Order: sequence, then C-alpha cells, then structure tokens
Amino acid sequence: MYGLAGCADTIVGNAFLRGVSGGERKRVSIAEQVASGASVDVWDGSTRGLDSSSALDYVRSLRITTDVLRKSTVVSIYQASENIYELFDKVMVVDEGRQLYFGPVSGAVAYFESLGIQKPLRQTTADFLTGVTQLGERRIVPGFEDRAPRSAEDFERMWIESTHRSIVMQQVSAFEKQVQEDARGHEIREFVDQTKMGAESNRLRRRSPYTSTIPYQFIQLFRRETAIMWGSRYTLAFRTAYQLIFAAIVGALFNQLPETTDGAFLRSGVLFFALLFSTLVAQAEMVAAVSGRLVTYKQKSLSMFHPGVLALVQTVADMVPNFITIALFSLILYEAAGLAQTAGQFFAFLLFLFSGCLCLTAMFRLIGNASPNLDIGHTVSGVILLFSILLNGYLKPPGQTGWWYRWIYWGINPLAYAYKALMANEFRNLELECTGMSLVPSGPGFDDIAHQVCTLQGARPGELNVLGRDYIAVGYQIYIKDQWKNFAAVIGYWI
Repeated sequence: MYGLAGCADTIVGNAFLRGVSGGERKRVSIAEQVASGASVDVWDGSTRGLDSSSALDYVRSLRITTDVLRKSTVVSIYQASENIYELFDKVMVVDEGRQLYFGPVSGAVAYFESLGIQKPLRQTTADFLTGVTQLGERRIVPGFEDRAPRSAEDFERMWIESTHRSIVMQQVSAFEKQVQEDARGHEIREFVDQTKMGAESNRLRRRSPYTSTIPYQFIQLFRRETAIMWGSRYTLAFRTAYQLIFAAIVGALFNQLPETTDGAFLRSGVLFFALLFSTLVAQAEMVAAVSGRLVTYKQKSLSMFHPGVLALVQTVADMVPNFITIALFSLILYEAAGLAQTAGQFFAFLLFLFSGCLCLTAMFRLIGNASPNLDIGHTVSGVILLFSILLNGYLKPPGQTGWWYRWIYWGINPLAYAYKALMANEFRNLELECTGMSLVPSGPGFDDIAHQVCTLQGARPGELNVLGRDYIAVGYQIYIKDQWKNFAAVIGYWI
C-alpha cells in the first residue's frame, strides 16, 4: 500500500548512516502511525524536503490510509500542488491564529471570491489561499476595493457572519446529536476493550494507554531486536574477531605466568585487562542509546510499547552475543596466560567477566538515555570510566587512596567489585613460591629460609611459599570469603 516492499530489508538511516530515500522515510512514518491504531492522525509540515513527485506520493499514501482505515487525517502542508490539494476533503485557512475559512476544498475559492478576492487563472488553489491576506499579492475584484477584508480580524468577522460557517456548525451539531442518540459511547468503549489484547481476561488495565499486554510487547520487541542484530551481524562478527585477536596478543605477552612471586602482580594485571577490555567494548551502547532515543520517545508517545519493556528486551537480547564473545575471549586469554587450571575457577572467571560486561553495558545505556546529546554523553561516560578504572583497586589499592576518593571505590564503582571477585577467584588456592630478588637476604651462602624473609605482601617469616589469599588480603584488601558478595554487588548494580 505504501510502496515499501523494495526497501523492506534496508535500514531507515540517519544523518550519519545512509538508508532509504526521503520519500520512503516519510512513508515509513505513515506506516508507523498506522501501526499505532490511532483514530486521528496529525501531520505538521511533513512534506518539507520532498520534491513535488515524492510529496504527491506521500499525500496519496495518507489518502489511502484515511479511506481504508476510516480515520481522520489532519495535515499542514507547504506549497501544495493542485493534485495534492484535490486529494483532501476539507481545507482550513488560518492567519494570526484566526480561522478565515473551513469547509470543502471545492468551495474555498468561491467563498473568497465572494469577499472580493480574485484567483488568477494560472495560480494553484493552495497558493491562492495562502496569499489572500497578503495585500501586495492578492487581486481585488473590481468594485470591491473598499469592501474586501484587509486584516485577519476582518476575515474572521466575515467568516463568522457567513452562511458557510452556519452550514458547518449545523453539520457539527447534527453529528453530536446523532452520536448521543445512537449511544455510541458504549460501542466505542467496547471496541477499545476489544482492541486491548488480553482485556477480556483482565491482563491489561482498563485505563492503560497501551493496546497490548506486557508479554506481547516483550515478544514483538524481542523479534525486532533480533532482526536489528541480524542486520548488523557483520559488525558483531568484526567486534568478536577484534576481541579474539586482542585476547591472543595479550595472552602471548603474559604467556604461562609462573606460580612464583614474579608472576603475582602480572596475574592481577591480566585480570585487570580482561575486565577493562570487556567493559570498553560496552561503551558503544552509549552511542546506540542516544541515536535510538528519539525513535523510542516517538513510539512510546504512540502507545506502542512501554519503555521499561524495551530496556528489558535490549538487556536480554544482548546476553547471547555478549556471552559468546566473552566466552571465546576468556577461553583464549585464560589458557594462554596459564591462570588457575580448574573448571570451577574458569567458569567463575567467565561468570564475573560476563556480569561486569552486562553491568557496564547497562551503565553506558543509562548515560546515553540521560544525556541530551552525543557530545555530553561521551564526556560523561569518559569521566565516569576514567574514575572507575583508576579507582578499581588495581592501579592503586584502596589502602593507598585518599579518603576523599574511597567513597567511589566502595560506593559507586561496579568495576571494583567485579575486579575483587576475579582476584579472589584466581588467588583462592594459589601458592606463590618466593624466588630470586624477592628473598632477603639473597645471594651465595643465603640458602636457609629460616634466616630469610619474602618481600611479597602477605608473606610469613620462615615460609618459602606465600598463600595467594594472604597476598590479596594484605596488598589489596580483598578477602576470599567476600568473593560471592562482590559478585552479588555487581548484579545489584546491573539491576
């Protein structure tokens, strides 16, 4: 009906991304309006930017929608051609907020000519109507030089006193009387209840502005998000390949870390990189949230769906691709770096990374929805990410941070809790052998551990091995018993 079959698989596009043509974009808006089920459609300056042919096709689409769905369509239009003008039933002329005429399109010219304003032969009716109040453009019928209205007040007074307005008011009164006699209110109420899917079983509130239930909205929005992801599958594939390459590079740099004091800080560095890289990838959600916000606002105003359902759908839809990407990333990095070689600790590592990614994705999406534009969104997200990275406990342990920054670490930084969970999982059963320069004194003749001490934090006098749990407890204030509490904190931030 709207001639959109040829571009069904084409993205609509925006100022930065090329998509469908201008006329097709207008018709997409018509189809979107039709999907809302509204009985009255209002279009303000909707042909702006279209050529005459596209504008005519657009108004024809409005005419078809009006006739097929038996609805009322109100349109304000600029520079309408005669073919466009003839597609309408009625026309209203307004100047300075005052009504000058309202009635059939075929009677507008005759009405103003009766006031003494003549329509030139080659001028379109729309141009004539928009120029009746322009004293320098209009033509006065001979003999009406002193009687033709000159101001908007004169036009309004003559319109109120005219028989044309009396006929219009009689039609309005007759319609209102017919509605009262037919008791259409009850019929309309029943129709609205029938259009609200699930209303019969009380699954939708009677006063709800939406016409579909929450589960139905969830299913349809999930299908839409799946289709959007499939349309950007090459982008997702590139992002996955990008992460896998980085995992291989970093894994090669930290290849098979030794279980000695030399590898203690390196292990914490690998965990920090894994968490950091997963969260940096999530920053792209902020751009998507800002670019898609206007569409969400418009469709919400059309009562298509509840924004909360859309947020839930986006979260659920992101889980599968994010999990696959993080699982492959973790498998490469984990094995290359030689982290704790038990199945339980690997899956816990994967779980903590995944939860951190979900939490940061939700945070960037929140920033995008709250920011007025993309520039402010980038600024805010950059500042928050900077403090989250600096104060997550790796670059500077909480004990070495000033008290004026500690509230960020303990209160509003989900990265800190995710990092603590990763550290507790890795160092839980690890024993680090103290070697090389970590033993004091060291050198020839110093081979009795009873007379040496290990300089690694958490070391005990007279013992060659340092327990990983003691190392992170003393150096980072991270405790094994709080591992799942930290995970629960990340989930709480995400929710």
